[in-house]
Amino acid sequence: MQALENRGLGPGDSVLDAGCGTGRYAAALAATGFRVTGVDFSPELTAVAEARGSGARFEVGDLREWQPAEPFDAAVCRGVLNDLIADEDRAAAVAGLCRALRPGGMLVVDVRDWEASVARYRDRAVFERVVETPRGRLEFRSETVLARSAHTLLIHERIRMGGKEEGFDFAMRCWTVAELEAALRAAGFRAVEIPAADLQPARADRIVAIALC
Repeated sequence: MQALENRGLGPGDSVLDAGCGTGRYAAALAATGFRVTGVDFSPELTAVAEARGSGARFEVGDLREWQPAEPFDAAVCRGVLNDLIADEDRAAAVAGLCRALRPGGMLVVDVRDWEASVARYRDRAVFERVVETPRGRLEFRSETVLARSAHTLLIHERIRMGGKEEGFDFAMRCWTVAELEAALRAAGFRAVEIPAADLQPARADRIVAIALC
């Protein structure tokens, strides 16, 4: 939000929350006066976002194909691009973000940093936690495998409670600074700013970029 305000955007300006999930960021933006539209691929998550009653609008859509009725002044995209594994899907989503903006519109994008993720999970691949709840003991275990050639994290999660266990397996493809800048420029963004590592957010495994369409 600060990045938008630093570049003269404020109440009344239109902002796209691309991959809005449950609408937490959209709600925060709407609370400061932005006109916010959230788009997400999941109807279930979009329904949760709408139920917040934040004043933002929400649509179900695929960022690779979705087109707004009118272009936005700005867009925020937090973490979503990590979920796209294939090169063509990543390129299509980034192009869709540029297509959604007016000329001169600004994108703030947050992705997971591959090099920092390697450093984080190389020696600490397993995370376990046990929590006592009113329904009994909840045990959580997550193991992250590094697929180095593809810059991908293969994540295996297990949740056990009351003798029952559920598993969730998924992949996240990370980015390098060079990959992110190249993708943004190939999509048509004419100016790309990626602050140095010491100016990035507190989460050291993230890269934040600001780009103008």
